[in-house]
Amino acid sequence: MLLTKNKHWVKGERKRTIDREVKIGPMSMKFATILLVAIAALFYLAQSAQAASKKYQIMQLGSQRQNLQEQTKDLEVQAARLKSLNEIKQGTQEQGMEPVGQASFVEQKDPNS
Repeated sequence: MLLTKNKHWVKGERKRTIDREVKIGPMSMKFATILLVAIAALFYLAQSAQAASKKYQIMQLGSQRQNLQEQTKDLEVQAARLKSLNEIKQGTQEQGMEPVGQASFVEQKDPNS
């Protein structure tokens, strides 16, 4: 169906359809402005929420990194202690020392008493 401005129609004659001109009134401009402001606000909120979540992830990873560094230091200290204990054991065995079974103590009396 072809809609024209005129109410009569002649077969074989090409008519121009309804005006192609778009009219925007003050009310349409208000709605368009409100729509653009709403889209900009949603974009801003999405960006700030994404930035906040990235900041939270960075803080968590920093905390995890610090905990791992502390664990590494503790393990290094423990490894050094165990290494020194093993070196003492090996040193005593190389020198021919044996573990003490029963220790006996000698008491010295005080000459002033």
